[in-house]
Amino acid sequence: MDPILFVHGFGANERQYQPIIRYLEQKGIKNFYEFIYDSSVGLHPIKTIAKELSEYIAENMKEENINIIGISQGGIIALAYLKYYKNKNVKKLFTLCSPHKGSRLANILNLPGIIDLRPNSKLLKELEAFAQDQKIDIYSVYTPFDLMVFPGWNARTKYGKTKIVFAPAHPVAFFWPATKIFIYKNLK
Repeated sequence: MDPILFVHGFGANERQYQPIIRYLEQKGIKNFYEFIYDSSVGLHPIKTIAKELSEYIAENMKEENINIIGISQGGIIALAYLKYYKNKNVKKLFTLCSPHKGSRLANILNLPGIIDLRPNSKLLKELEAFAQDQKIDIYSVYTPFDLMVFPGWNARTKYGKTKIVFAPAHPVAFFWPATKIFIYKNLK
């Protein structure tokens, strides 16, 4: 199995995806990488973080093919990496509650990394156009009860394979049983 790289979301860290790692380890998958970045205040534009992701991959991942699981903002960072800085063959990209169409909450703060996540932002439009033409497998998971990516259906994509999970909140969807099963089945 190709290695899996996790990219956490805004204001989070590696604890955000540990339940997914534990589940995949129980299924025999063991090769994981974790990209940790400063996500506390939204001062850095998404493209800047995507460049840091590219540098992390170049320095740490020797495998030719990889899979990426991006959680919330991490999914948008991963898409930006694919568009602007790709240096590895990404087989599959999973985005979990990522604001592909933006979040209305992003209108509250006027910070570069948050502005990128506003509905109809230039970056999100560029990424959507890019992703529709890609030859990689893209999978997205969303919950209609998401109050971070608001409204929740803004985490759906027009491309790839989408899974709705009825998790009661944004962070719960990351480790919801249906989410973990969806990831595992589609990694094979």
